[in-house]
Amino acid sequence: MSIEKPCHMISQGVIWGISLSFMIGPLLFSIIEAGIVQGFRAGLAVALGIWVSDILYVGLVVSGMDALAQMTALPGFKMWSGIAGACLLLAFGAGAWLKAGEKMKMIHTEESLSGKPVSLATYLLRGFLLNTVNPFTVFFWLSIAGAVIIPNGWNQAETLLFFAGMLGTLVITDTLKAYGAREIRRFLTPKHTFWVQRSIGALLMIFGLVLLVRVF
Repeated sequence: MSIEKPCHMISQGVIWGISLSFMIGPLLFSIIEAGIVQGFRAGLAVALGIWVSDILYVGLVVSGMDALAQMTALPGFKMWSGIAGACLLLAFGAGAWLKAGEKMKMIHTEESLSGKPVSLATYLLRGFLLNTVNPFTVFFWLSIAGAVIIPNGWNQAETLLFFAGMLGTLVITDTLKAYGAREIRRFLTPKHTFWVQRSIGALLMIFGLVLLVRVF
């Protein structure tokens, strides 16, 4: 394999990764909300959960695309996975809405806010579940396989190069989002933070309702 071919696959992955990173949706708002309210590490933990979920889907695409396609073809898969994803969005959105303002007096201290350790595992699990229990994530990775990998006739090694470029780009851009959210909170008053968290909570619930409507 010439050097041009691996570079082409990686560059294609980078392009797809940049396109995906700029999509506005619940994952973006979850990273921003965690970064603003709890700091950089919390936002990064949400992103880490998303990356772990994406890696699992990439593994399925690379090693068992047929099995993944069969799973999505099961009767009721789209409906029940959609309901589960909608419920998660509604729950996390409601949680952000109700908890807004709980730590308003601590918002400008570093990372843990009040010196108490932040439950990063909770944020990691949030990112993982939001990305995993979402039918559109499954269909997105299937569409990547159908639109890019299969038409190009790439083998497993070539496919891994493409996904390495894509996931590497997502890691960089998501990290920047978490860092940017942490920097933004330096300029926010407790009242501003309260309304940002309320707004993001409302957006997550709206995404959940839209997903529920699409399911039915």
